[in-house]
Amino acid sequence: MKFGKTLDNLMVPEWRHQYMNYNELKQMIRNAVEKAPSGSRPSNNVAIGYYRDFESLFFNSCGVELTKVNYFFAHKQAEAHRKLATLNYQLDRRRAQQDPRGSTASRGSASSWSRQTENKRKLPPIKKLRLAMSEFYLSLIMLQNYQTLNMTAFRKICKKYDKNLKSEAGFAWYDKYVLRSTLAITLQLDRMISTTENMYTDYLANGDRSEAMAKLRVPPLGHPTPPVHVFSAGLFLGLFLVGAIICFISYFSVDTSPEFRYTFVSLFRGPISGVTFGFCLAINIKVYEKVGVNHVLIFEVERRNAIGAMRALEISSFFGYMCTLSILLYLLHKEFFIEDPIYIPLVQVAFVVVLFLNPFRILFYSGRIWLLTVMGRILLSPFFFVNFADFWVADQWTSLVVTIVDHYYLVRFYVRYFLDRSDAFEFEPDYAVAVIRCLPAWFRFAQSLRRFRDSGSKSTDYLINALKYFLFIAEVVFSTIQMETIAHYTDLFESPWTWAYITICIVSSIYTVFWDLLMDFGLFRVWNGENKFLRDNLVYPRWFYYFVIVENTLLRCVWILEFALVHQELIAPYNGQSLIGFSEIVRRFFWNFLRLENEHLYNCGQFRATRDIFITRLDPQEERFLESVMDNTEDLGREKLNKKYF
Repeated sequence: MKFGKTLDNLMVPEWRHQYMNYNELKQMIRNAVEKAPSGSRPSNNVAIGYYRDFESLFFNSCGVELTKVNYFFAHKQAEAHRKLATLNYQLDRRRAQQDPRGSTASRGSASSWSRQTENKRKLPPIKKLRLAMSEFYLSLIMLQNYQTLNMTAFRKICKKYDKNLKSEAGFAWYDKYVLRSTLAITLQLDRMISTTENMYTDYLANGDRSEAMAKLRVPPLGHPTPPVHVFSAGLFLGLFLVGAIICFISYFSVDTSPEFRYTFVSLFRGPISGVTFGFCLAINIKVYEKVGVNHVLIFEVERRNAIGAMRALEISSFFGYMCTLSILLYLLHKEFFIEDPIYIPLVQVAFVVVLFLNPFRILFYSGRIWLLTVMGRILLSPFFFVNFADFWVADQWTSLVVTIVDHYYLVRFYVRYFLDRSDAFEFEPDYAVAVIRCLPAWFRFAQSLRRFRDSGSKSTDYLINALKYFLFIAEVVFSTIQMETIAHYTDLFESPWTWAYITICIVSSIYTVFWDLLMDFGLFRVWNGENKFLRDNLVYPRWFYYFVIVENTLLRCVWILEFALVHQELIAPYNGQSLIGFSEIVRRFFWNFLRLENEHLYNCGQFRATRDIFITRLDPQEERFLESVMDNTEDLGREKLNKKYF
């Protein structure tokens, strides 16, 4: 693989614009060679002037790139130095409280200060300290990777210059400027990495270095998915595709009654839509990895245990295959000598629930715990600070309303069936359905209010967003009232509740479309030029944004099509709900691309590549103490640098 491609694959996405622009400099060399005076001899004044002018232009460009890289590297290194001093202080406070005589002489001043303040300030929990140290170590490894890649890029571009222009100026410039720059000095960064490892070993791993390194170890950037997961994903995907084709053929070829087909759709629509949504998420993750959208950071997931696209495909394919097996057993139950196929959907759902809730550290344990934690925070939305993952998952729930209601129908069916009730096979909505349809919107409504409360600026954007979900709840209320009162009117449009429902749906659709495009996607920031109606920074091709604008607007209004088709009796009401459910899954699939891209661009603007783990706020006296410690450390490090290099 060429280095330019390797550089693109290994660079930290949030720092992309801070790397040395290798491809642009490489293109400059290529253009210079192509436009060089042909047939010229070295003594030719035209050729000599051409190469001299290009040399000046090229190395000026290299100088600009080196200045940019040096400044960013020095800035991030200073940030890391400050963070390391803070972590060292917090860890020493804990050591001083546990064992006042246990601090080493090198930390004597910190221990003395911590003993004076330990009774005044509550110590941070050990779990948070471990997480902060782990994330800080990851940031150091990223900075080291940034340093190595840029040093390699400068070396290779200078070598390429010498090779293509038959010169030695590239080597001389590299030796004079790059090797003597801040970027080339590795001692301070290496010392911070070593210090972090020692601190974790001494304070958080009880002196066990192997345990400490197991917790701190960072997977190499660009590390491929383990072959076992690739094989499993391919195996289950192949089985799923074959099973899905057989299910499709069987559904239309098996001679069954309309009642049987109605029961089948009612029982399996929820699992089928869930599997479809799972495949959409797997594709989302794959595209994020391809274009460099750092979804792991956005969701604040532990990078060492993050589920990539291949593992997401493995999970979706496995459950998809289980779903196709259940469908085949249900449709062809006579061929499999199953007398009563009603229990098959129950077994499938129970199997999924057991796998998801099992407490053993197998089957993506960390991912399941993360999702359960987020779900718990959503269910208690008004009482917790709202993170991005919390409202993103809640937004996914608003698009899975039909799927959630279908699973409620499934549970209600089996309760009635086991009680031997006559209405067991009726899948009509009741008041519980109305409540369930309102719950996802209520969670987002409560989250928006909580975010308004927690925001320092008290931005009205959160209240405007809350109104969007209030309108959805109003849709459900008017829809329920309209269905309950329609029997009192001879025609659908004689009911005032029908017109109230249509009106609120129109208002809600217009409102949500504008919110999606302006706030969630961050579009319509540029009104002229190539990116018209979009924004300055784009991750995807321009055509994709225009497509999503049209697609999102149309699918937000798909309820009009469903209302018309059901009213004209062209489709049954439960088929209309299928149209609504799957259309919303498709809309959310494209929504996820632009919503995470918008968040990613915000992180890029802040150069934020790792999670910010807040430990505790320092008071002014502690701030001054840390500054003095950092100054002493810098002086000591500078003395070592002087002795070693000069």
